[in-house]
Amino acid sequence: MPGKIKYLLSAIVFSGILITSCRKWLPGDLDYLSPQAVFTQTQYQPILGRTTLYSRVFNTDNSTTPIHFEITNVRYKENGNPTDDLAREVPALTWKAAYTGYEKSLAEIEAKRTMEPHPLWEIREKSGDFILWSSADSTMLRQQPDSGYLFDVVASNSGGANTYKDLLLMPLRAQPYSPYEYDEITGERAKQYLTEDSSVYRLIYLHPNIYNITGDSTDLLLKSDSVRVYFHKKGNGSSLTFKFLNKDSLPISPSNFNRTIWDSVVHGFNVKITKDAVSYDVAYPIPLVRYPTRFTTTDGSQAHVVFTFDRLGFGGIRQTGTIDFSFSIFQKGDWEIIFHFYSDNPRFSDE
Repeated sequence: MPGKIKYLLSAIVFSGILITSCRKWLPGDLDYLSPQAVFTQTQYQPILGRTTLYSRVFNTDNSTTPIHFEITNVRYKENGNPTDDLAREVPALTWKAAYTGYEKSLAEIEAKRTMEPHPLWEIREKSGDFILWSSADSTMLRQQPDSGYLFDVVASNSGGANTYKDLLLMPLRAQPYSPYEYDEITGERAKQYLTEDSSVYRLIYLHPNIYNITGDSTDLLLKSDSVRVYFHKKGNGSSLTFKFLNKDSLPISPSNFNRTIWDSVVHGFNVKITKDAVSYDVAYPIPLVRYPTRFTTTDGSQAHVVFTFDRLGFGGIRQTGTIDFSFSIFQKGDWEIIFHFYSDNPRFSDE
């Protein structure tokens, strides 16, 4: 009897070990990959020259995560020929510490960023998010009106693999700043057509918002479309300059905007104010990230600048005039933003 008991105990222990060791092979212990898991967006039209993230574009349908994603079978849509264009590595500027908007110098900002090599069109391995890095330009990728690239994505976990075929990438030509007054496909200045047959049109210009500014020759309040905004890149450094021109294209001194807090216009440093312009040392892109600060719009997507002045109007009433403008600049350089009062000069003097 003792021998039989010993034998039974050994058999139970052995059976337990066998069951435990085999559990990982049981179907119930495999990851689940739903056949209904899908990419909710299958066509992508990012603008070259800026970092663009497409997040939450994959619906897991309750699949077990993480899921591994891989881009495969990249080819030109035009003829189906294979290409390695999308796999080309580019230097990508990434953040290693959070940007706050309170950094006190360019050095402090740059200490929070680092350059890493990445495929210019990348899928994040565990999320399925796509990202186009800003280093990708028109010398590296075909752009519209070209038909672009088709590619497949393999999504897998231990439960299996799904292949998603014929996703489409159709990049748009670089737009170094925003808003942008040039056509996104042709690169020509955009037009507003005034007739049905497109025979009459006017060119598109950028305009700021203006409030309570009196025209010097008309005594009427100026409208926003009486001021044009021009972007001009004059070098490859890292600065931003604001200029103001009158209707004769002569400089208006920044000192006329006597209520402007120049240190708070942009997140820039070493402000230099001359009789013709105001300049800052800045880090690019502007804004650096999509994050609300005192220098941006409320959603953090664009920089927001405000220039103000006051004067005494009729009857000794104080009049406060304002120009404000929201914008982004994606390409590093020595940029000028010029505000041109092309139809009438603003009145700065007291009545």
